[in-house]
Amino acid sequence: MFSDELRKLFSNITTGAGKFIGSLGISANFVTFLVLITGIIAAYYIYMGVFYLAIIFVLVSGILDGLDGAVAKAMKKETKFGGLFDSTTDKLTEILIYIALGLYNPQLWLPASLAISFFMLSSYISKHAKASGGKSQGGLLERKERIILIVLGLFFIKYVHIVLWIIAVASLFTASQRFAKNYKILSAN
Repeated sequence: MFSDELRKLFSNITTGAGKFIGSLGISANFVTFLVLITGIIAAYYIYMGVFYLAIIFVLVSGILDGLDGAVAKAMKKETKFGGLFDSTTDKLTEILIYIALGLYNPQLWLPASLAISFFMLSSYISKHAKASGGKSQGGLLERKERIILIVLGLFFIKYVHIVLWIIAVASLFTASQRFAKNYKILSAN
């Protein structure tokens, strides 16, 4: 019940912000482009070991990611390309963050690689299931939760390896949940 109220509050905030940003003549695709740029900057600062700046840019990228769709909806300019651009940018920025962690500390390479592999598997199952008439998304760990975990890992960098393992295992579990849910839906057809 609390999460529903929180979701509704967040939706109201992003809708209002989307209308405001759109009224300035800023397109949703430009906001998505800013997600990409801030994500690249965040990855650079991770690689350089400047974690306080990395945290700021990860957060800015995440906030902007929550706004690009709101701008498109508010301006009634939702497009298939915009959805593709948003999804691609989300994946690319997150992958760059994991790669930057692996480059920063080679001991993080395995959990970072597994985090990439399993969150991408989860995403693939979601997209393929939706295209086949199943349900997309849902499960234990979605993008917002992964971004929160990444920020916590950067804030407590000494424990970032634990965070990466949590993301990897939880993403694999999420992929399994999505696969099982869609097995029931799609095998009935």
